[in-house]
Amino acid sequence: MKSVFEHVKITGISTVVPKKSLCLLDEKDLYNGDQKRIDRVIKSSGFLKRRVSDASVTTSDLCFEAAENLLQNLMIDRNSIDGLIFLSYTPDYLMPATSYVLHKRLRLSQNCVVMDIPQACSGYVIGLLQSSMLLNAGCRRVLLLVGDSFSKFSDMFKDNTAPVFGDAGSATLVDFDKNAEKIYFNINSDGNGYENLICNNGGFRNPPQKDDFYSDGRFKYNAKMNGGKIFDFTINNVALNIKELLEFANYSADAFDYYLFHQANKFILQNIAMQLNIDCAKMPIKTLSEYGNQCGASIPCTISDNIREIVCKNSLNCLLAGFGAGLSWASAIVNLDKIYCSGILEYGENQ
Repeated sequence: MKSVFEHVKITGISTVVPKKSLCLLDEKDLYNGDQKRIDRVIKSSGFLKRRVSDASVTTSDLCFEAAENLLQNLMIDRNSIDGLIFLSYTPDYLMPATSYVLHKRLRLSQNCVVMDIPQACSGYVIGLLQSSMLLNAGCRRVLLLVGDSFSKFSDMFKDNTAPVFGDAGSATLVDFDKNAEKIYFNINSDGNGYENLICNNGGFRNPPQKDDFYSDGRFKYNAKMNGGKIFDFTINNVALNIKELLEFANYSADAFDYYLFHQANKFILQNIAMQLNIDCAKMPIKTLSEYGNQCGASIPCTISDNIREIVCKNSLNCLLAGFGAGLSWASAIVNLDKIYCSGILEYGENQ
């Protein structure tokens, strides 16, 4: 689905990560302790460290702190927020939607539409799409909260293809602005690949059973990722999606100050850059080495981590792209014009 919206301005971005940092070099059980293999994986993928939240800290906690930082530093009247979106695959509850929990914690008014959107790595772009829809349907200010805590899927980390996910939460303030540059989207979906990244247990298809627990009490989510299938899907589809967006918006691939892509891994990002013939110097990738694959939060985290000083002082044309579970892949062209950007904050910093 290709679309274009007017009057949509990103005003600020804040990102929060847990304090706890884990390094692949310290995980002795990874690949059965094969140090040479670990070194090869680090070299090819770019992953080295990731942030992991404590058992009592959820994605909504991370997003809440990001939102509080945003609202306080921009001195936002909470009554002016008439849209709240929480986008994550790790909600607090099955019912109610976590957006209602955050609505209470953030002390927002009753004149506010709230919603949860279950998405992962393409989620930030899809969240911006939904925000744009709301702003062109009567809302004037939307608070978009995007994050995940994939470390909660503890059994996924028994699979050697998956010790790369890092926890993070983000908040983005999206305002109605008559003078804003147009924002363009290209969204694709393919449910035929839904089993390639899946958490099998815990929903109503496979509700919890008495045998679905480890001896230490952790739940067996039976979370699995088919790394090969996800890799092939990414290599074959993401660059094509971006080329279609450029044609739709009448942009050339060299028209952007930055290419802000989901931090999947170094090899995938470099391959996409090669297919598009874009300047890798404009495509930050070091975030994945420090914070891991942060799912939907990886794009705002990349902005906060890599271009904070620049984006606060300049107007930047940016191309965003996210891709992952669903299968889902999405891209957007946005203008970031002297926005507020928090940098990377650690959870509990503002408490």
